Amino acid sequence: MQLLPATQKDTMPLVGNPIRIAVAGGNYGGLSAVKSLYLKLLATNPDYDGTKQAPPNPNVNITLIDRRDGFVHYLGLMRGISNPDYGRQLWVPYADIPWLQHPSITIRKNIILRITATHIELADSSEKLEFDYLVIAMGLSRNAPIGVAASTEHEYLEYIRRYHLLIQDASSIAIVGGGAVGTEMAAELKSGYPDKDVVLIHSRDLPVQGPFMDEFRQEVVKVLHKIGVKTIFGERVTEESAVKDDFGLAHVKHSAILPELIDMVKRKATLITSSGHKMQADLVINCIGAKSKSSLIDLPSSTDNLLFSSHGIRVNKNMQVDDPKYQHIFAVGDISNLAVAKHAGAAIRSGGTAGDDIAKLINSKDKLVDLGQMKSRDGKNKGGGDENRIGTGTTARATEYSRIKLELGEHYCVIQSDDGVVPPEAASSMSSPDIMLSIVKKELAVGKYPSFFER
Repeated sequence: MQLLPATQKDTMPLVGNPIRIAVAGGNYGGLSAVKSLYLKLLATNPDYDGTKQAPPNPNVNITLIDRRDGFVHYLGLMRGISNPDYGRQLWVPYADIPWLQHPSITIRKNIILRITATHIELADSSEKLEFDYLVIAMGLSRNAPIGVAASTEHEYLEYIRRYHLLIQDASSIAIVGGGAVGTEMAAELKSGYPDKDVVLIHSRDLPVQGPFMDEFRQEVVKVLHKIGVKTIFGERVTEESAVKDDFGLAHVKHSAILPELIDMVKRKATLITSSGHKMQADLVINCIGAKSKSSLIDLPSSTDNLLFSSHGIRVNKNMQVDDPKYQHIFAVGDISNLAVAKHAGAAIRSGGTAGDDIAKLINSKDKLVDLGQMKSRDGKNKGGGDENRIGTGTTARATEYSRIKLELGEHYCVIQSDDGVVPPEAASSMSSPDIMLSIVKKELAVGKYPSFFER
């Protein structure tokens, strides 16, 4: 398919001041919101068919603020750092997404320091980026290597190379933290390097805390042991010593607000657990917890209800910040308190909902309008707010479980569906060879213009 630019004669006339829409953060939620805004506010000419750029619209300014110049497929990082051929595919430069080059869309590569009800403050700048509508899509932060410190494709490729060399040089690897990320990391390393000694250390009796069945967790353990991963459960690492290295990341200026700028990989380490167990590891990769970026968001609650919790920013079913003072602000993906497990699919769907609803508010011209609700993968509406909140390690109701799919190496997959844990043979047949990279690229219209028929 040949991609053609829009012609100047298609440009819409200017009517008043342009509406300013800011999207704070890219990746799954942010890009999905911008894509939705593109379709609903820019691709409005009757003959738009997804084969060429939408015509210029001087009435809308969409600004995407991201410290990176590209999209990172985080779902694949656990395999990406051990398999560089696959890892190199996980970074998609924004320049390779044609619809982002629309004249009404601006990409600002910068670090966000503060968000208020009216503007965004950026690092190393006195500028205050004002907006009429805002989508907060800043996600959660993890220390490197799971959190990506790189801000350019060149830095990212060096990041992949560095960690791959560290893994190659290690005979024994300890993964500390048995959440979904640590569990997948251990499985990927053992699958890719069967001769290496890989151990997963987790403080709970079973891995992968959250709204998941014990049957699911037990199946995960079975697969880990089948692959050859050793496990130490029910113990914490209480002491950790390692050699000083010079491969640590140099991006430390803003590390207080961006934990991904801190490298949590250690070499030649001695670990002591809470039971007194002592072990040596050539390489230690810490996969403990994700950190919120809510400290950057200055939105005082106008009601007696807290706007922030450990689960994220409180949003309603429309992805709006759940406060009458901030109906022009939406929060999507991991940074919101959505009553679903944090994952890429939910971020994409919530970003699309926010973009659709902003377009509805703009096109309503101050008239009352019914906003759309975020839908689950089966098309059902998902509510927001604390009444449906699932806390880590517990469920609000005994039957309130979330779907989850863990890719445990290239040949195994463990899935919890709405109907329970999928049988092992069936689950493994549902494994995604590229860990959903091609599906995500299609969802976000990478390398092409988006189409209404693909939504």
